Amino acid sequence: MTVGLFTIVLLLQHANVFAVTRFVFFTAVVVTLPGFALWRLIGNYGRNLVEDIAAGFAVGTAVQIIVYLASASIGLQAWSWVWAPVALVIAFIDRDVRARVWRRVETPVRPLQAWLLALGTMTVALITFRRGPGAFLPAYTDPLRSYPDLAFQQALAASAKYDVPVEALWLGGEPMKYHTFFHQSAAATAWGTRIDLTDLIHSLTWLPLFLAGCGLIFALTTRFAPTAETGATWAGPLAVLVAGLGGVVQPFETVGLSAISTAATAYMNPTQNLGILMIVAISIVAVDLLRSESPRSRWVLLVLFVLIAAGAKSTVLPLVGLGFAFAFVHLGMVRQQTRTAMLGGLLTFGVFLAALLAIFGGNTWGTVVKPFHTFVQLAPYATIQSSPNAQLLSALTMLLSWALAVGGMWFLGRKWRDVGVAFLMGCAVAGLLATLLTTQASNSQLYFVRTGFPLAAVLASVGLANLVGRLGDRRGVALVGAAGLLGLIGFAIARSQTADTAGIKSAWVWTLAAVVVVGVLVSLAWKGFRRPGHVGVAFVAAAVTAGMVGATLVPLQTIYSDEAIRGIFPKPLSGGATTAEADAARWLRENSNPDDLVATNAHCIVQRDGMCDSRHFWIAALSERRVLLEGWAYTSQANRTALINNANPVQVPYWNREVMVANDAAFKAPSEAAMQRLRSANVRWLFADRRAGEISPLLKDFVSIRHATLDVTIYELK
Repeated sequence: MTVGLFTIVLLLQHANVFAVTRFVFFTAVVVTLPGFALWRLIGNYGRNLVEDIAAGFAVGTAVQIIVYLASASIGLQAWSWVWAPVALVIAFIDRDVRARVWRRVETPVRPLQAWLLALGTMTVALITFRRGPGAFLPAYTDPLRSYPDLAFQQALAASAKYDVPVEALWLGGEPMKYHTFFHQSAAATAWGTRIDLTDLIHSLTWLPLFLAGCGLIFALTTRFAPTAETGATWAGPLAVLVAGLGGVVQPFETVGLSAISTAATAYMNPTQNLGILMIVAISIVAVDLLRSESPRSRWVLLVLFVLIAAGAKSTVLPLVGLGFAFAFVHLGMVRQQTRTAMLGGLLTFGVFLAALLAIFGGNTWGTVVKPFHTFVQLAPYATIQSSPNAQLLSALTMLLSWALAVGGMWFLGRKWRDVGVAFLMGCAVAGLLATLLTTQASNSQLYFVRTGFPLAAVLASVGLANLVGRLGDRRGVALVGAAGLLGLIGFAIARSQTADTAGIKSAWVWTLAAVVVVGVLVSLAWKGFRRPGHVGVAFVAAAVTAGMVGATLVPLQTIYSDEAIRGIFPKPLSGGATTAEADAARWLRENSNPDDLVATNAHCIVQRDGMCDSRHFWIAALSERRVLLEGWAYTSQANRTALINNANPVQVPYWNREVMVANDAAFKAPSEAAMQRLRSANVRWLFADRRAGEISPLLKDFVSIRHATLDVTIYELK
């Protein structure tokens, strides 16, 4: 209840009460409730409400996407929500179904565990909100305070409202070989609620996806560290906190290491947000199946999640495949039945191969195999590249920062006998290896490790719970809490001592010293209060906790510090739309047909010294119409060109010079011949943006003025 009220308060910050009411109703009644019924009916689940509600949202989202794809292919996308009331009617009317769906939970979440989970979840969500919607909204009002990737996501969602498959609206409807299932989900919500896509993409849809992911991370952790067995009431909430904000120890005051936490991408990259939800949902079902827990109908849930993961985020299935491979080897070594692991691996491989051909068209988006080049692209390499061992030092820095942040993984102990641990470890290792062995111009290879990190956070929390459990004291939460708090303080002091130092040695000396000091203080205090267990175990547990919780320091500091966001959250960029420009694009949406084609003179969000940043998407996003040539970034051809020329994919020149010349001539040097070329391309509207360049006064002699704002004039070409 507390988290629910908190969620509504956050949503109301940047959306009106009517939009929030419709969105909450749709999410709860059309997505989550029928998904909850299917989760319990098919999987025979009912552990606790946190798991059931979060998994219900995941199931409902998956089914909604499938139904939407089917209905949109025959032009009935506005009715894709109809499946929900049908499912609910069956769940209430049929006696047997009703008994299985609406029964009591088996192991309710304990009060302390519930409050810790609520606190951890709200902390992570608040920081994500503070550096997401709080930093970038209201949308399309300030051209110096925007983020082009959100307009990109909105443009794809706009295409998903009308097109199957999704197209690149900003480049004449060029085919888009991309993971677009989030955009189909957003389009389904837009049709079902009639909420504007701007509100959905920029203000609303990120939060339930993120919160459901947190709930499933908690649920996955409880499968390995149940409270009744270890007394680790805190393990699940800690996993949520570590997955949300941790992952990377930040030893430098002035250099930020790239974040891999879920909070870093939950708002800015909604496809990653959906991908995290799917990989954790897959892991829950896969672990239960690998443990041979009944019923076998849970295979239906696994197939459903794997299918959606294929088009949710391209990084998910490769990790899941290696997870099943690890499980297969583990089961073979202990001479147990390997059939489930083999079938799971074949399912994952088959769906991934089909997606690679059908969804991505064999396109790798510029990702190539280049071992360890990641350490050249990431900090702190840029600050030490003059050193003869710069790449090695950068590699050691990143690997050590990651290792400290998930130190609990090294203390799983007997948990290694669990095939579920082997599966999660396979997924986590796959994410790390894929990041280290590949490269991409925009560092997108990091999404492999980001996708696997929530599972690493689960293993780290379970390992820490196992370590603390060796003390034989159910009050181990006091040790974890004290060590975590002191770890934050120690890391803050250590970072402050590196502000004026060069190199990386002193930063790590201070950081590791902080870990040791926390371990000594907490272990001595533990024995001073006459608590049971070996002082060495208490020292190691405190030190591990300090590293894991200390890794959340800089994200926590972003609540009050704008400087702390370096390397953690993106900053607002220039190149967005003014209110007048946005209003003009919305007018075009209301006064044109979905099949109309638009020409514009706006192509670059930043242009200087012959360089054009072509991430110009907001005209297509707001008008929901195809644009002959707006931007050209984030298309298959742009990525191929960048790969061939070893260039930045958002700065490559447009490859079809003839089309660009014909397009721009209509605005700079209009003539009947220029207009005829546009007519031949089926252009009907001209979006003339004065901020993008000078518009010839002769243009009005060839076309009809239909709408004018401070910055934009819209013409109709007849």
